[in-house]
Amino acid sequence: MTKELLISTDNNTLVKAEEFLNDFRSEYLIELDNSFMNILIAFTEAVNNAIYHGNKKDPNKNILIRLEKNTKDFVIYVKDEGVGFIESEVPDPTLPENLLKQSGRGVFLIRKLSDEMFIDSTSKGTEVKMGFRL
Repeated sequence: MTKELLISTDNNTLVKAEEFLNDFRSEYLIELDNSFMNILIAFTEAVNNAIYHGNKKDPNKNILIRLEKNTKDFVIYVKDEGVGFIESEVPDPTLPENLLKQSGRGVFLIRKLSDEMFIDSTSKGTEVKMGFRL
């Protein structure tokens, strides 16, 4: 089962994305438990990164969200239209000098909360793939 949503970057992007995820969860009977809370947090971080870091809140740019579910796995893809980034250059949020920063934890959280994570970042955008075992 696969569903996609293409949404423009605006003040309601995150709300629309979360509604899309919740509708998918309800439709495909994904249990609303602690595991789903991890999915929701990782998903929210990926969408926020796409809005703020990828698309830089540009209303002319879109975010593509694809949700896939089979009997064992739930996979989420979030793709922006930004200029990309180098993952190894993202500061480690667990280092003392970064602990009090107000941002910079998204990639770290997604990696910790998902069972698998892959980032494909090019000059035409970044796609984050998050996998969760059900």
